Amino acid sequence: MDRETFLRELRIALQGQISQVKVNENLAYYENYIMEQSRKGRTEEQVIEELGNPRLIAKTIIDTTDVLYNSSQWEEERETEQNAYGNKKGFHFNFDEKKGWDIRYGKFKINSWYGYAIIAFLVILILVIIARTAIILLPVLIPVLLAGAIIYFLFSGNRK
Repeated sequence: MDRETFLRELRIALQGQISQVKVNENLAYYENYIMEQSRKGRTEEQVIEELGNPRLIAKTIIDTTDVLYNSSQWEEERETEQNAYGNKKGFHFNFDEKKGWDIRYGKFKINSWYGYAIIAFLVILILVIIARTAIILLPVLIPVLLAGAIIYFLFSGNRK
């Protein structure tokens, strides 16, 4: 097995099982290790044979990552991944086949009962502000519109 095949099988086995950041770190590690050993005079085949089956390596990595899932190291990695993909700030849309859509703004989950309640509150607040503004402007706008209409009718009647 050559280096590209080994790395491809490792990537396929890891993809979707652990974070993309962790997948990339492991692929870079094994690629550097194989190249380093090759510079020391060993063939890629010898190094890869010594490493073993990439799927077994992937299983070990996944199992190790599962143990670290609740640790602070895993949380830091998730934050790094979120920052790398822009998910930490701004809107984030994620679709899970079991749970459906997860729509967030930062850490705030929009498609939840409290998200809908806040959106409804904001819509009502905006409508109230528009209504209050209209109530304040109507006493000024009605005379101006009436004066404009009277002037229009007076001057349009003289053109006949």
